[in-house]
Amino acid sequence: LYSAFIIENQSYVDMSMVVRAAVYEFVAYERMLKKSKKNRNNKKLPMVNILVFYTGERPWNAARQLSELVEVDERFESYFHDYKMNLIEITGNTSYNFNEEDVYNLFYICRSIYDQSIYEGTSNHFGLVKSSVLKVVKTLTDVEWLDLEELEEKEEIEMCEAEKRWLEVKSKEWEAEGIKKGIEQGIEQGIEQGVELGQVLLYKTMLRNGMSVNEISKVCSISVESLKRVLNN
Repeated sequence: LYSAFIIENQSYVDMSMVVRAAVYEFVAYERMLKKSKKNRNNKKLPMVNILVFYTGERPWNAARQLSELVEVDERFESYFHDYKMNLIEITGNTSYNFNEEDVYNLFYICRSIYDQSIYEGTSNHFGLVKSSVLKVVKTLTDVEWLDLEELEEKEEIEMCEAEKRWLEVKSKEWEAEGIKKGIEQGIEQGIEQGVELGQVLLYKTMLRNGMSVNEISKVCSISVESLKRVLNN
């Protein structure tokens, strides 16, 4: 036996989502039914599950089931087929209890990526994570630091090592970008001042990309006090 899972990534509140989810689900059944008829297979169809991953910033306030969207006539309520959507809110203050470690890791890694807390040095508690879980994370979030080739080679990945490699690559890119802008703006004052300005732009770019002051301090080998002073000036 196997089950089919459809994952829908939704970044904003959509009033029609419950209807769309129902359509996706029954279209999947229809396709499998046509295929089974071609193969002359009389076995029952596998169960289809659609999971709507909501990644928007504000809480989901649209319908989660069809009865919230439809005005049901009480006289015919027994004939009404209500449809309930499986909505998982990644961001926000929602709390879920997961019995399986893999499911827990999938949800909380995605959440920490979307709210950017993973870039603040708080992801170490994930430790070793199965590559199969991270492949789903990669599909949902498309983060650069998850390498699909590496995921194919290894069964498990150390999260902090993957993130560290990403920080090293991005810090070099940000530094090059900052130096380039610094040189362009400080050309009349000389290369030395331009590089200094480039460093400041680098710090600010890293800050805008969600890195904390402590993380920037470690990556760029500058004290927290000096960094704060530079940013304030």
